Formats: sequence, C-alpha cells, structure tokens
Amino acid sequence: MALRDWQAALGHLVEARAAGRPPPAHALTSLDLEDAEQAWLGAVTRSRGFALTALVPRWWRETRVRRSARLTFAALGAEAPARLQDYLRAVPSFTLFFVPEGVAFLEYVEALSVPALVRAVARFERAMWRARLSESPADAPSGALADGALADGVLPDGAHLVRHADATVVAFEAPPDQVLAALVQGLPPPEPDGAVHHVLVAPGLPGLWRPATDAEARLFLAGNTADHAPAFELDDHRGS
Repeated sequence: MALRDWQAALGHLVEARAAGRPPPAHALTSLDLEDAEQAWLGAVTRSRGFALTALVPRWWRETRVRRSARLTFAALGAEAPARLQDYLRAVPSFTLFFVPEGVAFLEYVEALSVPALVRAVARFERAMWRARLSESPADAPSGALADGALADGVLPDGAHLVRHADATVVAFEAPPDQVLAALVQGLPPPEPDGAVHHVLVAPGLPGLWRPATDAEARLFLAGNTADHAPAFELDDHRGS
C-alpha cells in the first residue's frame, strides 16, 4: 500500500459521507489497497469518529451556501433544506471559499424546475456577486449620457452605448423591492402581479442595483442577441 492511496481512500470516503452519497466503490477498487486495508476502511466508516470527521466539512459547506446565497435560500422556502442536500450530492466539493460555493449553488438553482420568482432571485443574487467582484468599476466616461436620456428609448444623435461586461438585467414577476424586503425579513414574497419588473445590476450603481426602465431593458436584452450584440451594450455613468 502506498501512503498516497491510503490518503486518497480516506478522502473519498469522507467526501462521500459529507455529501450524503454512497461510498465510491469504483474509486476505492482502483487504489493499491490490500484486503485487510479495504476491510479496515469499511469498518472505520461505521465509527462515531468518522461520522464526526465527515460532519465538519458538510457543516462548513452548508454554511458557505447559507451565507452567500441567503436571498435564494429564503426564496426556496420550505424546499430550501432539500434543495441544499440535493446540491451537496450532485456537485462535488470544489472550494473552501464562500463566494464560489454560493455562486455554484445559485447556478444549480437556476437550472432547476423552480418558480419563476425563485429563479429571478437566484439570477439577481448571482448578478450582485458578479458586480461586487467586478475588476472594472463603471466610471463615467467623457460625454456620458444624462439621467433620463433613454426615457423614450431613442439615443441622441452620435451617442454610443456600451454595456458593462459585469452588468445584468433581471426580470421579476413582482415588485423587486417588495420581494427582496420580504425575503430579508423572513416573510413570504408577494405574488406575481401580472407585470414584468426589470432590475439593473451593475458596478458603479449605489447599492449595485436599481429598477431599469423599459427602454433600458429593451436595449440591454437586444444587446444579448446574436443579431444585435455589436450594436447595444450599456455602460454609462449610472453603471448601466
């Protein structure tokens, strides 16, 4: 037995228990372990010490998700614990840091069959992390457009809009300020009101987000299509 194989076997077993998955038999059989060593590994997984060892990384991973994806976890409501356990089983542990873990959970939730409001909150929270960690703040370029310049959806002659690389527009089915306030307070979010409420998330904005006008949302979303991507990108002194 090589020390490397012994350590790898213990690591596989701890990671599987922490994620709530069965022991990875295929991974263990590929290691250079004798029958007695295989038997010892099978016995140690039934010990209380091993259970405690696996509990620590599981608790730490759950904590990373709960703290860095708080709004989405709250939006999931009673389903949140089960969704978190599914995530732990489906996505192998890959980091010890809060933000990458939280973002991975948000991406996981976005891909699930969840209510549109939950998906919007996950997109919003992921966009907030992206804007917060942006390496290129939205400073005001010379000749930046004045507030209200896009009110009618028409650009002034000679104007050119450039969307910030870390800006995002998110659509909510209920007023976003009410949705977010309810989640922060631990209350049920409001029901959809039949309207689409766009939110702009971008570096340089106070608080990193604000409501987006319909004209801004149309320009931004047009810039995300293959036909219009070269023409529309938003980046002005408001962070859009």
